[in-house]
Amino acid sequence: MADRLAATGVLLLGGSSSRFGSPKALALLHGETLAERGWRTLGEAFEEVLAVGKAADALELPLPVLDDGASERAPVYGLLAALRAASHELCVVLPVDCPLVTADALRRLAAERAVPQTGSLPGAYPKELLATLEARVARGDLSLRGVNETVVELDEVELLNVNTRFDLIAAAITGWARERADVRAAVVVGSQVRQELPADRWSDLDVILLVDDPEPYARDETWVAEFGRPLLTFLEPTAVSGQQERRVLYEDGEDVDLPLIPVAALERLDSSPDVARLLARGYRVLVDEIGLAERLARVAATAGEVPPPTQHHLTELSSDFWYHALWAAKKLRRGEVLVAKECLDGYLKERLVELLRLHALAVDPALDTWHGSRFLERWADPGALSALESAYARYELRDVARALWVTIDLWESVELETARRLGLGAELDRAELRRRIAEVVPDPRR
Repeated sequence: MADRLAATGVLLLGGSSSRFGSPKALALLHGETLAERGWRTLGEAFEEVLAVGKAADALELPLPVLDDGASERAPVYGLLAALRAASHELCVVLPVDCPLVTADALRRLAAERAVPQTGSLPGAYPKELLATLEARVARGDLSLRGVNETVVELDEVELLNVNTRFDLIAAAITGWARERADVRAAVVVGSQVRQELPADRWSDLDVILLVDDPEPYARDETWVAEFGRPLLTFLEPTAVSGQQERRVLYEDGEDVDLPLIPVAALERLDSSPDVARLLARGYRVLVDEIGLAERLARVAATAGEVPPPTQHHLTELSSDFWYHALWAAKKLRRGEVLVAKECLDGYLKERLVELLRLHALAVDPALDTWHGSRFLERWADPGALSALESAYARYELRDVARALWVTIDLWESVELETARRLGLGAELDRAELRRRIAEVVPDPRR
């Protein structure tokens, strides 16, 4: 263990934690509160450690808390209180919501008397700045930006800031993966890192795990308890890679998807347009033991506009739709109402969404319509969306027949408009196909 430096480590216990939902200082990471974790890490690096917060918060912590003496909440008040109370000339400040920062990183900040590339905290601040900070606060400037202009590059993963419970889970996954020799990389994708349409309160967390062998993690579910208390967990095929993912619902309501990708499958991911588009929307590498970052950047750079469909593509899609429309009609005529409804409101609607995607791209090739029906309401034709409202059926024979014909009419109008915009033909004999379906299930609207 490295020697402790003659400096004061300062743990800032945080603000109102409004986005987190409860005091972050009390949140657990691998069985340890964030406050205890920060106190321990600072104690490994420095001779003296202070924790600064607000006495009014009355946090139940096994460590002394110095009140910052301010009615407002801002890190500068904690820093001022620490600079006044510290026994050493240099204070190194660690926010309680940066749980992955190591003692070595804190020692480096102290040695360089610096802040990291990501901002003002964590960072090193000498007592000589006390007067400057007091003057800034007196004129209403509560920011620490620019107070220390010496910057050092630290591992950005260590600087992960826990603002939400998903951030806490990501931090737990990072710490766990770094301890597992067979976990070679962990990458956050999806809404939590998406550059457009970022995460909201309804979003989940997607972390791809690159492992030597997914089977142990598929077979044994106990490892997901490392990141929180699960209410349930199960396996499901992944969306883009043909592998499996473990899905978890945690007790506080966070749903987390953990695709389990064997390292041997990486080359297949390289050639997947879906993976390229996924990465182009944003990603964050949490753990990388195999030089994955360069590979991901290269794959993401290959994502471009989706090429326009060919005549063959449109005809294949149309043939698929009309075949299954007749198939659903036959099942309905036989009295298999549920089977007919499943085809109508499942398979046929999936084909319709694909047609709506082609139509949207025919109107604007730059639209982002990936993947499936996600955010359909943002990119599909408004008129088609209006018609879609009546294209779903109740579980009742006559209503399934009605919705089937509404769906057929919608398909035909969108197909003709799409073909016209793309300079393609609608090659199938739609009149004959309609006649055959009507022989089985007449249109009840007429």
